[in-house]
Amino acid sequence: MKKSNIGFISVAFMYVGTLMGAGFASGREVWQFLGVFGKNGYLGLAIAAFMFVTIGFMTSRLARIMDTNDVGKVIVPGDNNFIKEIVAYFLSIALFLGIIVMSAAGGALFYQQFGLSRVLGGAIVVILVSVSVIGGFERILSIFRFVMPILMGAVIVVCLVVIINNAGAPHAVGTFKPSPLAPNWWLAALLFFSFNAIGLIPIVATASIHAKNEKHAYSGAALGGLLISVLVLLILITLLTDMEFTAGKDMPMLAFSEQLSPVVNMVYVGAMSCAIYVSATSTFYGFTIKMITGSHRKLKIIVMAWIGFALGLIGFTRIVEYVFPFEGFFDVAIIIMLIINFFKTTRKTKGGISR
Repeated sequence: MKKSNIGFISVAFMYVGTLMGAGFASGREVWQFLGVFGKNGYLGLAIAAFMFVTIGFMTSRLARIMDTNDVGKVIVPGDNNFIKEIVAYFLSIALFLGIIVMSAAGGALFYQQFGLSRVLGGAIVVILVSVSVIGGFERILSIFRFVMPILMGAVIVVCLVVIINNAGAPHAVGTFKPSPLAPNWWLAALLFFSFNAIGLIPIVATASIHAKNEKHAYSGAALGGLLISVLVLLILITLLTDMEFTAGKDMPMLAFSEQLSPVVNMVYVGAMSCAIYVSATSTFYGFTIKMITGSHRKLKIIVMAWIGFALGLIGFTRIVEYVFPFEGFFDVAIIIMLIINFFKTTRKTKGGISR
C-alpha cells in the first residue's frame, strides 16, 4: 500500500471530519441522544468522550501492528476468515448509510435555509462526494486539510456566540421524548458512540497506516477523539440554553444561528455544508474500500452514490430518530470485538508473536 507519511494533525482531522456530519453539526444528533436528557446528557457525553479517545487509539494501534485498513482484520479477534469477511461486509453496508444520511441532510439544509427542493440539495451532495471518492485517499486528505480548520472554527465561534447571547435568558426547560430505541441517557450515550464508531474505524485505520510513524498515528487518533468530544460539549451546551426551541427544529444549531444575525447564519450554513460534504465523503470512501473493486470502479461508485441519494429521500429527522439507534445496537457488538482483538493482538505482539 502506498504510504502518504501524514502527520498527527492530519490523522486527527480525518477522524473529526468523518464524524462531523450533518447530524452532528446541525445539533439534531446531539439533541436526540444527549440533549433530550437535560443535564444527564453531560454524563452521557462523558461516557462517549472516553470511548471516542479509547477506541480511536485502539483502532490506530491495531492498524499499525497489522499494517492494514481491512476492517475485518482490525475488528475480529482470531483467525476465522469467514467471520472477518462477514464483519467487513456488514461494516461496509453500515457505512453506506453515510451517503444516505448526508444526502438527506443536504436536502433538509436547502429546504430549511433557502426553501429550495430537498432533491436539489441531496443531488449536489452526491455529485461532490462521487468526484472526491473517485480521486482516492490523496484527494480526500487534501480536502480535509483545507476544510477541517475552517469547519471547526465556524462551529466553535457560533456555539460560543449563542451561549453568550443566551446566558441568563429565561427559556423553557421540560421533559422531552427520547427515541423509543434509546429511552435513557446511558443507553443513548452508548448508541451515540457506537454508530459513530462504525464510521471512524476504516478512516482512522487508513489514516494511521499512512501516518509518518506510530507516534503520529496514535497521538492523531487520540487527539481526534478529544477534539470531537469538545465540539460535542459546545453544541450540547448551546442546545440546552433553550430546550423547547431546540426540540422543535430539524436543525437546531442552524435555527439558533438564524436568531443571531444574517451574517452568523450564513457562516453556519457554510459550516453545515462543509460538515455534510466531509462526512459523506469519508464514510462513502470507507464503504468503497471493501465493496467497490475491480473493473468499472468509477462507474460503480457513481451508481451506488445515486442509490444512496434515492434512499435519503425518506427524510433526515426520521433517519436520525430510528435508523441510527437501530444500527447502534448492532455496532455495539463490533466495538466489543475490536476491544477483544486489541488486547489479544497487543499481548501477542509483546510476546514476540507476529501477525
